[in-house]
Amino acid sequence: MNSKEPMRHLQKDTKAIIFMLMGFYLFILIRNAWISDDGIITFRVVENFLAGYGLGYNPFIRVQAFTHPLWMFLLSLVYFVIGLFLPSVPNALFYVSFFLSILFSALTVFLLLTRVSKPNILSLGLAAVTLILSNGFIDFSTSGLENPLTHFLLVLFVVVFLSEKTDILLLSFISSLIMLNRVDAFAMVAPALFYAWWTSDRRKTDFGRMVIGFIPFLLWELFSLFYFGFPFPNTAYAKLNTGISEHLLVLQGLDYFLNAINWDTVTVFGILLAGIALYFEPDRKRTALYVGVLLYLAYIVWIGGDFFASRFLSAPLLLSSAVVSSQLVAKRLQMVGLGVVILLGVFSIRSPLWTSNMVAYLPDYQITDRNAIADQRLHYFGNDRKGQYNSLVENGFREDEWGSKYAGAQWQFTGFEDVYVAEALGKPGYGKGPNTYVIDYYALSDQLLARLPVSEWEIGHFRRELPEGYLETLQTGENHIVDADLALYYEKLQYVVSGPLSDWNRIIEIWKFNTRQYDYLIDNYEQHLSD
Repeated sequence: MNSKEPMRHLQKDTKAIIFMLMGFYLFILIRNAWISDDGIITFRVVENFLAGYGLGYNPFIRVQAFTHPLWMFLLSLVYFVIGLFLPSVPNALFYVSFFLSILFSALTVFLLLTRVSKPNILSLGLAAVTLILSNGFIDFSTSGLENPLTHFLLVLFVVVFLSEKTDILLLSFISSLIMLNRVDAFAMVAPALFYAWWTSDRRKTDFGRMVIGFIPFLLWELFSLFYFGFPFPNTAYAKLNTGISEHLLVLQGLDYFLNAINWDTVTVFGILLAGIALYFEPDRKRTALYVGVLLYLAYIVWIGGDFFASRFLSAPLLLSSAVVSSQLVAKRLQMVGLGVVILLGVFSIRSPLWTSNMVAYLPDYQITDRNAIADQRLHYFGNDRKGQYNSLVENGFREDEWGSKYAGAQWQFTGFEDVYVAEALGKPGYGKGPNTYVIDYYALSDQLLARLPVSEWEIGHFRRELPEGYLETLQTGENHIVDADLALYYEKLQYVVSGPLSDWNRIIEIWKFNTRQYDYLIDNYEQHLSD
């Protein structure tokens, strides 16, 4: 099929089926569109970036509180263009997020149906209906997080990978963008990329081309190391540097899948169906894609999953759907698969078809399970018990209070006037504006707390207590931390994140931190806590 004209060679009836499926998908998508509090965290970074205050959550403090550079820059670009015409709309970033999410989600499903799936009603129906009835895929086709862009890049990767002549340079470039959007998502495409290189007739040449394709990500890593002082987001240090035993995290990760089996059976079945299809009709390329799915699922177990129910399963489901729909799978298997998906999806109380208004009818509806895994969309979508309506359709963010009165041209930093310690960084932090220094107990925006021991935890929320004297330190700008070792550690860390960028002494400190030469200071502090 000609890549420039994906629809031209399809039969008219097939085109009609695709447009009907797309229409149904967009209806369900928009009806369920929402914004999570975590998605709003990036809004504050975007405001600081466009105002010239750096890429940090707090002005001129270089701490990377976002995990998705590519998504953040796209938000910034569209928001900047809108700001040229509407410089001070409190809710503008909400609409930018919705626009980009719906755009990339629509492109994802369109490419899946026109460039990946076999042009027959069963393949197309199975691919589209599985995604439409999946809680995880519909929930995280919006939400304000990076998932829609990850989905789009993954389907682009599949299109190139399954083409007759695989372009290793283009594959590696798309892989680089996937990593720029979220580093750990690379696990899903790594086996396929390796397979494409290994089966190439020009391995030496293609290895060089592969390196060239990764230049965008490599440049970002160099920039991150120089600008932030560390190669990974602060969120990675906050959520992976916990000291919690791997055994406990693995058990929590397994519970994440048990939750999905209970709450989002369509997603679990869709992922399993790809394995079943490959068992009966083996195919090396598609097996490489599915190995990436399994590798990512193993990674999810290793890190303990997440508190967002099914968030990490939306991309594996998309790849699994691509595997199934792109094969000449036996009609009987496709019919059984489609029938099971419809039964599981339509008759589920949590189906995207019904859950938009579910809490209105079931006030005791369970939103969080016993392992702290939550149906976050329902929590923010229409839970009138908490007075929150983060729904595009129900609320539309028509009221200014949903945004920030400091948004756009009003985002003007004149100096920190207060310190706010938040339980949630998103909407509260955005509403406080640039002149309030905002940190959270879960250390997403704070460089020091992210490196301290965890006092208590639920998955996705690893709480740290403020060291004695730390709040006074932030309020006054002078070091009042009581523990001498921690005070010294803070001084050196603060120089990295707020000192002169090109100062050679700062470069030396970056080297020392990343080679763990100051870890003994944290060890001493932990020892003092236990004494």
